Amino acid sequence: MIVRRSSFQLGSQIGASNFTVLVADDNAANRRLFELLYRSCGCSVTVAENGAEALSAALSQHFDLICLDRHMPHVSGDEVADAVRSAYGRAARPFLVLCTSDPRPDDALHAFDAVLPKPVTPHDVVTVVAKALHAAISGKGRSSRLGRPDGGSVPAAHP
Repeated sequence: MIVRRSSFQLGSQIGASNFTVLVADDNAANRRLFELLYRSCGCSVTVAENGAEALSAALSQHFDLICLDRHMPHVSGDEVADAVRSAYGRAARPFLVLCTSDPRPDDALHAFDAVLPKPVTPHDVVTVVAKALHAAISGKGRSSRLGRPDGGSVPAAHP
């Protein structure tokens, strides 16, 4: 597979400096693949090796999109998504993407904004990034920073 690096930055298209992505997967090869695919879309990528790392990063830093494996040590992708939704409450939050080999019919309806069934393709990742951008631009407000000149902030986690 050939992945070409994009010549543009997504964030500059909508007034933000970078489109930031958190990728959480306990499989090193999957993490590297997602990192390459999201970077090829012009995203700035942070990786987490397990659910606990993902949860800590998601609640302490801003991300426009969070891509979570369902089955991770310490904390599952589902639990990370629940915590993020809870921490943001009714405020705009990151676009939540589940990447799993066992998608369930209600994943996209309840906990996640999009589901990427494994194995993923470059087209799948581009489509998810486009959906996240569309949600941010159209005001359906997933990302708290996109389209806001002040950059937004991560809300304090609930105890």
